[in-house]
Amino acid sequence: MNLPGLLGAAGAMLAASELAARAILRAGGAYYVWRPHDRTHMQLDRAALPSLEPLVRFEINAEGERGDELPSDRRGLYRVLVAGGSAAEGYMLDQPSSWPGVLQSLLRELEARERLGARQVHVGNIARSLVPCETILTMLERVLPRYDRLDLVLLMVGASDAVTWMEQRCPVPLPQARFGLDYMFDEHCERRFSWKPTELALRALGSRLMRRMRAPRIRERTGSKLVELRERRRNAARWIDSTPDPEPMLARFEHNLAAMIERCRAKGARVIVVRQPWFDKELSDAEEAVMWNFCIGRPYVEPTTEYYTHPLVRTLLTRLDERAAATAHRLGVEEVDLRPAVAPDLAHYYDYLHFTPQGARIVAEQVARAVLARAR
Repeated sequence: MNLPGLLGAAGAMLAASELAARAILRAGGAYYVWRPHDRTHMQLDRAALPSLEPLVRFEINAEGERGDELPSDRRGLYRVLVAGGSAAEGYMLDQPSSWPGVLQSLLRELEARERLGARQVHVGNIARSLVPCETILTMLERVLPRYDRLDLVLLMVGASDAVTWMEQRCPVPLPQARFGLDYMFDEHCERRFSWKPTELALRALGSRLMRRMRAPRIRERTGSKLVELRERRRNAARWIDSTPDPEPMLARFEHNLAAMIERCRAKGARVIVVRQPWFDKELSDAEEAVMWNFCIGRPYVEPTTEYYTHPLVRTLLTRLDERAAATAHRLGVEEVDLRPAVAPDLAHYYDYLHFTPQGARIVAEQVARAVLARAR
């Protein structure tokens, strides 16, 4: 065969292989919040985050959850799924020190397993930063069909709804959530491919296969950006101490939380609403100095100069928390109020919303107590 013929045959084989790879990746209708088998080890910036551990492991199992691999023998397995925003994700906390990680350790103790009637316990975490309930509902709708069985779903939601609303200048009426499938899911069956080398299905499939063998990705000085963000908040050009009526945002939150609860119950799972706490007090100067969030715009990706005051944020979060509790009561599901348990200080929070390892442990202990109090 001459050279043109060889090139043509090779091109045909490549095209056929690419089409086959696309079919494989779209088969089964699977959605994964996190990229299966992905592993990232982060070395935290000690100047920015002195109260946190120096090494953070963020490791994803075959199910696309942050968590351990599931056991091959699943007889007697009590399976827990955590969903929510950044306080549940625990991005800056080492995996075993995040509250879902600590919760798994607590529920694996012999006495806890006996109360649960379980031989083994697994806690998987699909929480993701900055996603409001509207987006989390879509994530659950796409992910839950993959689960043969779930015993318990823990929902820690609310703060992201307020943060997203404020970032968009508190619009009334509210626009639809801005997050697309590529943000919600690191891998999904609706991904679009092209014939560009970087957008080939063959490349994606090869990456999936190599992930199992690849060493963890190393990131250095994670969190160093917070130094700049704190400075930006301290030097705000304008402080905002009022908003339009938040009722439309609160009503949407309540509607979507109720839909999430019903979706999880339809799967046969017990549902507990874990009410997200925050730095619920008047802040000292030292505490104000570590805060960075609550502004117009997205601070990590664009310059921000207009910031909301913490008394205003505190009021909004209180109203969201009241809606979360009321929704849980109305639908007859359990709820855990964490504010009395997690002291609002820098030993338990490293910013306004996110826990230190000490704070995460208290959250896990409170949740474990609730889980075991009414164990099936």
